[in-house]
Amino acid sequence: MDGDFLNRIKELREEKKVLQAELAARLEVSQATLSNWERGVHNPDRENITKLVEIFGCSIDYLLKHSDVRLAVTEEGLPMDQAYYRIAQEAKENGISPQALQAMIDFLVESKQRDDDFNA
Repeated sequence: MDGDFLNRIKELREEKKVLQAELAARLEVSQATLSNWERGVHNPDRENITKLVEIFGCSIDYLLKHSDVRLAVTEEGLPMDQAYYRIAQEAKENGISPQALQAMIDFLVESKQRDDDFNA
């Protein structure tokens, strides 16, 4: 039945030999909530996904079974999805809207494409 789960929380918890009650306490959620996450009944919120990624040392995509790559890292050694999340958080804290952030990304992609075309 593990293959039907929408996440790898149980698999990663058991790999670390951590009891459900211990992990629930560390996350400050009830054991029933954690059980629901493990069974795919409910999904953890963004804050708890971030905590789970830190605890298990994996990417969000791996945790949520969107990828079989356990951990992609940046040049600085940060998990790739955490680095992107941090950038989005910093933008938000500095009053940069998601639309403005997307516009900046689009600009960078276009600039790189022009540079690549020029150097070709």
